[in-house]
Amino acid sequence: MEHHAFSQGRPERRLFQQVSTDNVAPAARFDFWVSDVVRTFNVGSPDAQQRKDFRAKVTSLATATGEMHYTESDGLNVHLTAHTIRNAPFDELALILMLDGQAHCAYDGGEAATITKGGFFLLDGLHPTSLYLSRHAFIQLDLSRSLLKSVFPGALPKPAQINAALASSRLAGLLSDHLQQFPRIAEGLDPGEQLALLDASESFALSTIEAAFSKTLQGTERSSAGLFAAAQRYIRRHLTAPDLGPDAVAAAIGCSRSTLYRLFDGHELSVQGYIRELRLQQFFRLLQQDTRHVPIYALAQRCGLYDVPNINRLFRKRFGLSPREARAGEK
Repeated sequence: MEHHAFSQGRPERRLFQQVSTDNVAPAARFDFWVSDVVRTFNVGSPDAQQRKDFRAKVTSLATATGEMHYTESDGLNVHLTAHTIRNAPFDELALILMLDGQAHCAYDGGEAATITKGGFFLLDGLHPTSLYLSRHAFIQLDLSRSLLKSVFPGALPKPAQINAALASSRLAGLLSDHLQQFPRIAEGLDPGEQLALLDASESFALSTIEAAFSKTLQGTERSSAGLFAAAQRYIRRHLTAPDLGPDAVAAAIGCSRSTLYRLFDGHELSVQGYIRELRLQQFFRLLQQDTRHVPIYALAQRCGLYDVPNINRLFRKRFGLSPREARAGEK
């Protein structure tokens, strides 16, 4: 049966699939897994046992804007080098929950850490990293970099800092319980429910990370970096409001519109551009849900997109297909 190779990136439309090495000849299993499933990371040379036989399987749910996987696999050594990062076509940012086995994680220039059953760790494709995985099972949830950045009043913390914050978070246990539902229930969900699960999981993960850093953020809330983070959080939480724009955001966080523009300019962003990007992502997700009875323009309006003549152009520029094509591709 044909399957999507995640080593080539995300699918253009909603996808749910299960892939296993069981249907591959034992001597070819390692190479199959590395070439079809592993993305961006360089995989260490197989040892004699891995070359003789390699067992792994993955359950995947993905769209063009997000993905979630449950993986069981024999041990692997993988490396993300500075050279790979410079040439990578994908923006990797994933939260990993270890369900079994352990991962020894070494960040370039940082302390190494061992993550065991029940532990979280962040894989950031902008940081050189080496992972030494025993026989393991984990859940991977990709995160939107722009949304994660909106949590913090300044630069995104290093992965090790986020890992440490999650290790002491009282919400992390609830997030773990939520994510562990994925391999148990995903196959029985209809497409709309699967997309709702994916969307809710990312939102829960981002909220958990934000809460883990809440005390740190409180002390900087009135600094420029704090205002920038507050503006992004306000936008994220009021995305569907038809009057969301620079004036509304500036008023909500207590600064002038010119100050707001300077905040976003300092991060090479525009206020309207940031709002538009988040709305387009939400629009794409709605199109892939079971909403055929709802006109496309009505779905766009649910995301705050009212400029009908320009929606097709903006959507195609962002995703490479029209809203109608995105909906037609839903299985």
